[in-house]
Amino acid sequence: MTDISAAHYDVIIVGLGPTGGMLANLLGMQGVRTLVLEREANMYDLPRAVHFDDEIMRAFQTIGIAHRLNEKVIVNKGMRFCDYDDNLLLDWPRKQSLTSNGWHASYRFHQPDLEQEIRQALLHRPSVQFALSSRVSNIGQSNDRASVTYQDVESNSHTVTSRYVVGCDGGSSFVREHLNIPMEILGFEQRWLVVDMLLNDEKPELGDHTIQYCDPENPATYCRNAGLRRRWEFALRDDQSDGDMTQDATIWQLLSRWINSSEARIERRAVYTFRSCVAERWRAGRILLAGDAAHLTPPFMGQGMCAGMRDVMNLAWKLAAVCNGTQTSDLLDTYQSERGENVKHYIQTAVKLGELINRIAAAPHAEKTARMESIISTLGPGLGDTNDPLRGTLFPQFRLSSGTRSDDYLGYRTTLFCRDRPVSASHEFETLSATNEPALGAVLDQLGVDEVIVRPDRYILSSSTKIRSITDADQASQHADPH
Repeated sequence: MTDISAAHYDVIIVGLGPTGGMLANLLGMQGVRTLVLEREANMYDLPRAVHFDDEIMRAFQTIGIAHRLNEKVIVNKGMRFCDYDDNLLLDWPRKQSLTSNGWHASYRFHQPDLEQEIRQALLHRPSVQFALSSRVSNIGQSNDRASVTYQDVESNSHTVTSRYVVGCDGGSSFVREHLNIPMEILGFEQRWLVVDMLLNDEKPELGDHTIQYCDPENPATYCRNAGLRRRWEFALRDDQSDGDMTQDATIWQLLSRWINSSEARIERRAVYTFRSCVAERWRAGRILLAGDAAHLTPPFMGQGMCAGMRDVMNLAWKLAAVCNGTQTSDLLDTYQSERGENVKHYIQTAVKLGELINRIAAAPHAEKTARMESIISTLGPGLGDTNDPLRGTLFPQFRLSSGTRSDDYLGYRTTLFCRDRPVSASHEFETLSATNEPALGAVLDQLGVDEVIVRPDRYILSSSTKIRSITDADQASQHADPH
């Protein structure tokens, strides 16, 4: 790598996990000069996050890794909440057909596979550099720039500058702590033992659904993961120490209901404190937070990593617009306002599910089992008119007449979708009309509109039932921006 110590960047990202790597790819696609600082020398090669959904696979499609990743994942069949007598208390089925995002509703994956694809994609982004074994020790900012000081593998100190810094450095975020940003606690904290197993052979009797065992004494979770990997999680009591509960003998005793030591090996064991909290501020001047640095959720919905991916899909195009001078920095204030309430909704739902897992639900033998529906991701107030019923919802992905997916054709940019070709052209938008694309016409029929302006993150900025010219659409976009 070339010497970066004297360089000035548009954006410095602290942390090269999935969230930081995704943000770096999105910025690199837009030519934003980006530096990623990662404290570890090597990528962590054991399981951690194990689930993502269709919206996140669509994000992976945006950076060009979805089809390779698709060969390494399995489609998740859903989640069931049961007691230890296998009575079904709550069912959360996941559709096995493609959704409006163009992918399956739910996937199980091996995090090192994902991180490898993300890092490989970064090698094709000329405007992005990254430095491993780089531990950040100080962050500062002034009116015109931010500065980051870090130590390399030989403990040499370097200071680099940028227009913005984004902390993607996890739940124990140095960036957040350095800014003294408090976390709003949302009511759940519990220690759990997480055990990742690698089966010797297929064991179909374990099942393909995620099972949440609801019990006030012994709450537990079983996850069917990619390949021969399986995960169990067990809630711990205060009198059960981390050291005792991570011993081989203890683990095999806990697993004896499902599996024995001749059928699998322990790949990883760890005790986590599952928490629910959100940073009170996601932006302090030129410094922003994303992913676990900004919020922590219990894992009962499998949405922890997904939330971070949604963060950076929202943030990346806004940072690029500010850095290239087409928007003012006030645009960045819409990041938390659009993402904050959405992530709280996911966390609060996960907390409720955690509370269910920690007790026996009433009427377990009820004639009709309760069913749960997936949360539909929407944006909070920010860009666009909140009176527009489609504003802040995801625009569907569809196939063009050529067979190409619409996202692949249009790329990562704002797009005007309309029934008829607009009167005049514009540099502000890519434009696609339904004149020669019947599938687009069907989407507009479904939404009940004649045209839609869609942001680079695939969310709708505005919609209209009256055909307008591109010039009018440009003006609508400008008025939608609060600055």
